[in-house]
Amino acid sequence: MKILVWILASLSAVLVIPDCLSQTFPSKPVRVVVPYPPGGPTDVLARVIGQKLSERWSQPVIPDNRPGANTILGTEAVVKAPADGHTLLLTVDSTLTVNPSLYSKLPYVPLRDLAPVTLVAWSRTVIVVNGATGPKSLPELVEFARANPGKANFGAGTITSRLAGELLKRRLGLDIVFIPYKGSAPTIQGLLSGDVTFLVVATSAAMPHIQSGRFRAIATTGAQPISSLPGVPTVAAAVNLPGFDSSVWMGFFAPAGTPVEIVQRLNRDIGQVLSQPEVRDQLVSIGLDPETNTPAEFAAFIRRETELWSPIIRQSGIQAD
Repeated sequence: MKILVWILASLSAVLVIPDCLSQTFPSKPVRVVVPYPPGGPTDVLARVIGQKLSERWSQPVIPDNRPGANTILGTEAVVKAPADGHTLLLTVDSTLTVNPSLYSKLPYVPLRDLAPVTLVAWSRTVIVVNGATGPKSLPELVEFARANPGKANFGAGTITSRLAGELLKRRLGLDIVFIPYKGSAPTIQGLLSGDVTFLVVATSAAMPHIQSGRFRAIATTGAQPISSLPGVPTVAAAVNLPGFDSSVWMGFFAPAGTPVEIVQRLNRDIGQVLSQPEVRDQLVSIGLDPETNTPAEFAAFIRRETELWSPIIRQSGIQAD
């Protein structure tokens, strides 16, 4: 009888452990590594969500900006952190889906070394031209590019924006030259000074110049129109490219090996934060569209995205700096 009681007690203890892990988390401050400098969309997203999580958890949630090496430095810091949920990564799609094709010696394997927690937001990108001298529409731009092979060019300051331009070239069979820039500010200056024909750029960065009339938005690169740009069509609708979608997504990750119960707790709490109307309104105001999913859905989505972009990177000859 004593043996039976001991066995039942042991089983009960084992069954309670997972629930205890979730209930006691977090037990100390949580660090959110952002592999970008302060002030950008990913950093703002980390601070908005972090503040709400801190209120919910009664623990500080501290953004930790670790820019460098195309997000590799910050990502590696999370990969090497204890797998207890107290160090998280908030990054964009290229960290997971593009870097493996750019770097032969990447110090991490995305879905081996990181545990997907949830998708959190989309950053919509837009194709813009000079408001005074640029083409009036995307079909007009395409017509010019086809009539003048190699004369049209486009600028982009991030790998994800460049890939949107490369995808457009590939789908339409255009001979367009890529002009590289380091970040959004010099990219925008390049169009203002007439050095490039068009830009593929984050909506949040382009919006002040669109509103001033210095830029003209001729298409958005996502699957859906952007509510803050009424009348601007998607690429798919403007030039009849069904399925064209090159939006940038952002998501949370934990180190691989983080207990499933903690990952689920993170997924639930982040989802509840993003469902708050004031949070959604704040993010939409800076050009971000909140969206969440489950850890399993997020992992499957990352695999599909990697399969989409890998051949485009190879065929475009894109190389890491």
